[in-house]
Amino acid sequence: FPVMMFGLPGAALAMYHTAKDNRRKVAGSLLLAGALTSFLTGVTEPLEFAFMFLAPGLYLVHALLTGIAVFIAASFKWIAGFGFSAGLIDYLLSLNIPVATNIFMLIPLGLAFFAIYYFTFRFIITKFDLKTPGREDDIDENEGEDLSGGDVDFAQMAAQILKGLGGAENIDSLDHCITRLRVEVKDRLAVNEKEIKKTRVSGVIRPSKLGVQVIVGPQVQFVYEEVKKLVEKQG
Repeated sequence: FPVMMFGLPGAALAMYHTAKDNRRKVAGSLLLAGALTSFLTGVTEPLEFAFMFLAPGLYLVHALLTGIAVFIAASFKWIAGFGFSAGLIDYLLSLNIPVATNIFMLIPLGLAFFAIYYFTFRFIITKFDLKTPGREDDIDENEGEDLSGGDVDFAQMAAQILKGLGGAENIDSLDHCITRLRVEVKDRLAVNEKEIKKTRVSGVIRPSKLGVQVIVGPQVQFVYEEVKKLVEKQG
């Protein structure tokens, strides 16, 4: 509970504050969605995936801090049960569980870890210039289409992303999760990350030899639908 409800949202705030000014709005939408999901439901994947591939070292720090938080709570027997995960919903349900002890002490512990996560992440990100969401290398302002605010043309955004992926003929499979467009390509050399980043997405990740993940944010479903239409039309 201290990590999922407080620690990771603190990390999200640190990444938001260290994002570049011209990319902060786009990164903020991704980080806010992940932080709220973690706080309310205890589902941490959207937020963890936002930095674990871009800055693996931060994930190791996250794992260490999680272990410390659990050790402290267990040592003092601050115990709460959960049915799904360790977010606010399960915390409230735990109030009526007989085996839960000193459950309210998890709140000050969580607040402490919010501060620890925030300052630790902020220091490491700035010290080592990690490319967390919103800190990716800039592209020429004249080359890209700013899709970070206002009414986004998802069809235009999808067309540019598909171009960067090497075109419809280079797509082997296409899917998406809560914040990312997940693609398997046929030729990795045909992928041009610079072209994809012209859409001002939060980042591009290569988790495997032929795998490409485009970090779009909460609006990823709309982009996915448009890319899918183009692939079916051109493929």
